[in-house]
Amino acid sequence: MAFVHLEDVGTTARRKLTPHGRLKVWEATGGRCVLCNKRIDGARARWIAEHIRPLELGGRDELSNMGPAHAACALVKTKDDHRRAGKAKRQKIRYIGADASKRQLPCGKSSRWKRKISGEIIER
Repeated sequence: MAFVHLEDVGTTARRKLTPHGRLKVWEATGGRCVLCNKRIDGARARWIAEHIRPLELGGRDELSNMGPAHAACALVKTKDDHRRAGKAKRQKIRYIGADASKRQLPCGKSSRWKRKISGEIIER
């Protein structure tokens, strides 16, 4: 069996996008929403510069990873991104063994055995 090298992508830090950067994002697609591919009326409709690959899933905070999106389209995508990022974090926690132990403590509250103050172990 071949050894597979896993790379931890982590979360990328977000930088402030300047007005010139927003203009470059707009011009890169000609004013089309990167999510629904419909034309955005920049004067009337609200739009945001959306990361195509989310930062919390390893996307870069670069103009090549951004595109204009309707605010409503971006809301739906962001909700899905958070769901996928949460699942990825839960999988990572299980993979590295950082989750809570499934084994009960000996003589703990869920055990059928009880340790008395004297040290004697009795059945509950």
